[in-house]
Amino acid sequence: MLRKAMLLVVSGLGLLLLGGCGKAQKPKFLARVVEDSATGWHVVTLFYGAADPANALEVKVCPEGGSNMFSFKYGGVELLRQPDSLQQLQGRGYGSLVLYPTPNRVRNAEFTWEGKTYRFKPNWHEHFLHGLVLDKAWSYEAPVVTDTAATVRTWIDFAPGTAQYQFFPWRSRFSLTFTLTARGLRISYQVTNQDKRALPYGFATHPYFNVLGKRDSTFIWVPAQAHMEAVGFLPTGKLEPLDGSPYDVRQPTPLSKLDLDDVFWGMTPDKPMGWEARDFGIRLLLRASEDFTHAVVYTPPTKPLFCMENQTCSTDAHNLYAKGFVKEAHLLIVPPGQTKSGWVMFEPSRIR
Repeated sequence: MLRKAMLLVVSGLGLLLLGGCGKAQKPKFLARVVEDSATGWHVVTLFYGAADPANALEVKVCPEGGSNMFSFKYGGVELLRQPDSLQQLQGRGYGSLVLYPTPNRVRNAEFTWEGKTYRFKPNWHEHFLHGLVLDKAWSYEAPVVTDTAATVRTWIDFAPGTAQYQFFPWRSRFSLTFTLTARGLRISYQVTNQDKRALPYGFATHPYFNVLGKRDSTFIWVPAQAHMEAVGFLPTGKLEPLDGSPYDVRQPTPLSKLDLDDVFWGMTPDKPMGWEARDFGIRLLLRASEDFTHAVVYTPPTKPLFCMENQTCSTDAHNLYAKGFVKEAHLLIVPPGQTKSGWVMFEPSRIR
C-alpha cells in the first residue's frame, strides 16, 4: 500500500480556489509524492484538473522503478497496463519503460565502438534487450507546479562503481523531465557526456497501452517512410518499401488485422504516429522531436495490449552503425563535454 502523501505541491494560488459563487474549486495543476510501504519507493503524481472532467489528466512516475511513467489517465481512463506491485516496474510489461542507451535488442549482447567491444549480460536468448536503466533506481527532484504545468525531473548517472557504468563505461548523466500541461505530457530527455570520449547512444519510450475496447475498433497509424527488414527480430539494415506490404500502417488500421513486432524508419515531427480507441472516443498522438527517426510497433493478437515506441534509432543501432548502415541506424553521438536533447509528447483528445 502507498503511505500518505509526503509532499503536496500546488500553484501559488493555494490548494483550494474560490469560484465566483463562493464554492471551493480544485487547482488546475498539482503534484504530490507518496511512499510505497512495500518497497520504500516513491510515486510522483502530476495532475491537471480540466474544466471538463473528461479531459482531466493524471500521470504517475516511479523514479526507483526505472523512472517508469507507469500510469497515464485521461478523463479517468487508464491508458497504460498496470503492475500489481511497484517491483514489477523494474522489468518488462508494465507502464512505459525507459530504454537507454541501447533501445530494444542488441545482437549477441555486444557491440563494437572505436575498436573496442562492449558486452552485456544476455537477457533475451543470446541477445540483450531493453537497455541498462529500466531496472535501476533513479534520482529525482521535488516536483514543481505553476499555473500552466506540473513538472518533475529524474536522472541516472553513469559513473565508476555503478552497475550501469560497468557495461557502458562513459561518465555521463541521462535525465528525463516530465511536464504535464493542458495539452498532454511532454517527456524531455538530456544526455550529458562528462567523459573524454564521444558517447554513442539511442533512447526510446516503451509504453504498454491497454486495448480499451474491441480490437477491431482500436486503430493505429505509423506514417513512416520504410519498414526495416529483420531476421530473428533483428534488423539487417535493409529498408523495405511500404506500398503493398503487410507492414503498411500509414493509414489507420485496426489491431484485429495486425500481428507486428517491427521497426519502422523515416519518422518526422510533422507526421506523428498514434492510435484511436473508437469504443471509448479517445485518440492519442505520439509526437516527437526530429531526432526520433524510428518507431517500433508491437501488436500481439492474444494479449490485451499493444506498444508504439518512439525511438531515436533502430533496434541494434550500434551494430548496424558499425556495419556501415549509418542512415538506417541513426545512432546518436555526443561529443565530450556536450549535451544532446529531444522530447516525446503524449497528446490525448476526444473523438466522436
